[in-house]
Amino acid sequence: MALSRLTTERVLAQIERVIQSNHEFRLNDSVKVNLVHVEMPNGGTGTKRSEINLEKHLINKRAIVRIQNKDDLCLARALVVSIAKIENDSRYRTISDFRCSLQTRLAHDLHEKAGVPIGSCGIDQVKQFQAYLTDYQINIVSKEHQNSVIFSGPDKEKRIYLFLHENHFDVITSMPAFVARKKCCHTCKKGYDHQRDHLCGDTCKLCHFQNCPIVSWISCSDCNRRIFKSQECFDRHKQNVGNAKSICLSTAKCPHCNRAFERTQLRPDLHHCGLKRCSTCEKYVGIEDHQCYMQPVKEKPARETGLCDDEADEDVHESGYNELLFFDFECIQENGNHEPNLCVIQNEAGDEGYDGYFIQQYLHENGVIPEVILRGAKILTLYVPMLKIKFIDSLSFIPMRLADFPKTFGLNELAKGYFPHLFNRKENQNYVGPLPPSPYYHPNGMNPAEKETFLKWHQELKENNYVFNFQEEILSYCRSDVDILRRCCLEFRELFRDVTDIDPFEKCLTIASACNLVFRTNFLKENTIAILPPHGYHPGIKQSNIALKWLSYTAEKNDVYIQHKRNGGEKTVGQYSLDGYDEETHTAYEFHGCFWHGCLKCYARDTVNKVSEKTMHDLHQATMEKTQYLKDRGLHVVEMWECDMKKELEHDEDMKQYFEDYDVVDPLEPRHALYGGRTNATKLFHKCKEDEKIRYVDFTSLYPWCNKMTRTVIGRPRIITENFDDITTYFCLIKCTVLPPRGLFHPVLPYRTQGKLMFPLCKACADTCNQAPCTHSERERAIQGTWCSVELEKALEKGYHILQMHEVWHFPGTSDALFKDYVDTFLKIKQESSGYPKNCVTEEQKQQYVDEYLAVEGIQLDREKIEHNPGMRALSKLMLNSFWGMYFLNGNVLARTAR
Repeated sequence: MALSRLTTERVLAQIERVIQSNHEFRLNDSVKVNLVHVEMPNGGTGTKRSEINLEKHLINKRAIVRIQNKDDLCLARALVVSIAKIENDSRYRTISDFRCSLQTRLAHDLHEKAGVPIGSCGIDQVKQFQAYLTDYQINIVSKEHQNSVIFSGPDKEKRIYLFLHENHFDVITSMPAFVARKKCCHTCKKGYDHQRDHLCGDTCKLCHFQNCPIVSWISCSDCNRRIFKSQECFDRHKQNVGNAKSICLSTAKCPHCNRAFERTQLRPDLHHCGLKRCSTCEKYVGIEDHQCYMQPVKEKPARETGLCDDEADEDVHESGYNELLFFDFECIQENGNHEPNLCVIQNEAGDEGYDGYFIQQYLHENGVIPEVILRGAKILTLYVPMLKIKFIDSLSFIPMRLADFPKTFGLNELAKGYFPHLFNRKENQNYVGPLPPSPYYHPNGMNPAEKETFLKWHQELKENNYVFNFQEEILSYCRSDVDILRRCCLEFRELFRDVTDIDPFEKCLTIASACNLVFRTNFLKENTIAILPPHGYHPGIKQSNIALKWLSYTAEKNDVYIQHKRNGGEKTVGQYSLDGYDEETHTAYEFHGCFWHGCLKCYARDTVNKVSEKTMHDLHQATMEKTQYLKDRGLHVVEMWECDMKKELEHDEDMKQYFEDYDVVDPLEPRHALYGGRTNATKLFHKCKEDEKIRYVDFTSLYPWCNKMTRTVIGRPRIITENFDDITTYFCLIKCTVLPPRGLFHPVLPYRTQGKLMFPLCKACADTCNQAPCTHSERERAIQGTWCSVELEKALEKGYHILQMHEVWHFPGTSDALFKDYVDTFLKIKQESSGYPKNCVTEEQKQQYVDEYLAVEGIQLDREKIEHNPGMRALSKLMLNSFWGMYFLNGNVLARTAR
């Protein structure tokens, strides 16, 4: 997003979205908005390093010659040392020795000859040196960009690589050694171990070698692959590389269906045309008709993990088991940023809250690229491959404040204390004296009960002339926090393993994923829950609709006639069909969907399109070849990438309105039926009469009740787009246009507009936030959306009318017991761990309670297990309320390594 578009309104709009669902959010002086700008890197590097700390790494790295200077000549010094290395200069050892005057003299000479003034140098000065050193290509590898190449001069046989860190240049004498790989590609600046694993733009797709010219075409009868460019190309694809098989022995192509496959995965004699390997089902299935289902976990993934608690004295490193580490930071905040000044670590957690950002910042400062999985701006996991360390967030499993941990898990001997975080300033680090005033503890950020308890505690210590030793207090407080975190997380983990035989921290990132793993391991039956194909059941239709909107808008805006599929059919030029064509100006209009055409701004080059099974690089290359083909035949080509069009839509109101009014409906998207909910007060004040009482009513265990008692779809849907029946014959999702009634006090159907969820009776009023009486027509009031069939049935009952049906996903298969066993298992544990109700005192009353619960819920409670157990109750409640979180996940999220 451009900085000019990051407005106050945008920030407040995001805050509004949060406060709709999080009533604990307080917008006060303690809220700060941090703006983080991230530059995208140009290349990549290896991950093998023995040291995270950059200074130690540079000292031990033989591929780097450190330039040690006290002047502003480090760039010129690095260049003359590099040139001496490349040219095998007999004086190289002398030139590379900073203590010798020769390096200084040569650096001064280079500045003079290149016309670069002596002083601090950056990329601008690098460009000046590059203009003078015409026989060399200068490459700058930047630590601040995670060891990516941020500058490369014109390609030359002689290449200089310099390492830029903290505004200082060092010499890289070997790029393969620097990136910890056997080889390094000078085109894309990436390291690799085997040529076949590296296919950048200059690499031949047939023999996997660079600079492979076309001489004469040769075919291979062994692997049936297409003709090779030359005899050398053919011979290279036959050669074994080290212990690896040759390309010919590892890859083959079917002469009938022309489909390539890996021989390591499938023998040629077992290949059947029209089959592909499904990564979910882990077997070869039909390409066109495969119906993929969520698979049960056949083997329980948990394995014994070494514990370092009070009872474990075994050495986990010697046993080879994983070790859990719990840590917490205390931070100075005086400049508006959290700067750690203390870290406490105990054996056996995940990072809590914002602590993960300090880890990421340290890695960034030392040029280490972690693998990060994010949910919005929240770090779910951070993995450092070189050290095989994974950070997970305890809040993702136990979503509560650290202060609530002890009570939740029955560890009443633990209690979180108080610490004056706002007193944690540089000038107070050695403070010893009276207790800091209460405002330093930020009592206004506490709830009323906590604030009252704190003020009482603070007053007592103050009256007793308590001596506050800052260093002792901060260490004690941080140790206490980590101890609470460690003991409660281990208690949670032990309870989880006792109940499910699964270690939640081993394979999972969130409590929802842990619930899903438990269900798939212990309860899921085969071929019940279908997996939606990538981009839906009709992925091309939505893309066609977006293209049609753009073509129509472009035609109207430019006052031209553009021929397309809906007004005369697509124009064909050679082997290609055009999205749009203007015959008068001989112009081809091409709309490139980012997913379908391989947008390299949105996807990494090696990302595989799950529909076409081609890499984004290959798709992008094919798109560019089509464009060039059209240009070679004299056509003027106008191109629009999907991501660029979406950016235009954000600020072009005319374009946005045209798209909304265009008469074309996108295919049903099931996630659009996930609206969430809103709460509101229908009456702000009521004074009771003598015969009236105000009561509070709450639905308990609503999520598990729905999972257990309601009808659930199984199998795959039947997609209906025409000849619709009455909606009562359908079960699941319906996309339609409805007309709400007027005057309904509690509207039924939700509608999302302006980033907010509403329940309106008029679309136009909702879109414009109209507070005046509605005067809109039926067409203006009508709402289009996707809703569950049962919602629509209730809406019709309340006076809504369906104006037009667009698409139905009807599930013939349903179940009343898909999640019943899962819910009953944890509902039983929750009920037993809650203990007997207070009115159950006698044995007869206790037995009556057990019998009544069996009659109502169908669950037989074990009287011997009915006792108050806060930890087990908290676990079972989490398992019940968090179960559905792994379903209907957003599939349009890119997985990536953070750089």
